[in-house]
Amino acid sequence: MTSLLDDILAIIFVTAFLGGMLSLLFIFIMHILMPKNVLKTYFKEPHFSATEITMFTGFPFGYMRTAMFMRALAFPASGKKRGVTHAYKLAPVWYCKASKYFIY
Repeated sequence: MTSLLDDILAIIFVTAFLGGMLSLLFIFIMHILMPKNVLKTYFKEPHFSATEITMFTGFPFGYMRTAMFMRALAFPASGKKRGVTHAYKLAPVWYCKASKYFIY
């Protein structure tokens, strides 16, 4: 016989797990759809150091790069430190909106 607390914890665990899986799926799709002209323009020095470029090029940190650019595309002021405040001009509007909804 299970208690109410066990049921609640199971529901929370399943919900968190499914939410995490959906988030990973969405970031994977957005990684594939990342506009190449944004990467060509901003994924180089002086916006990123040589070490960061090497590190964020492959798996698994390439997805972190996607999330960083998604944030800069969704909220341009957040890219001020790296100098990518105008990156949203190179990306399609739908990509910026999808990034905003995901990040927010």
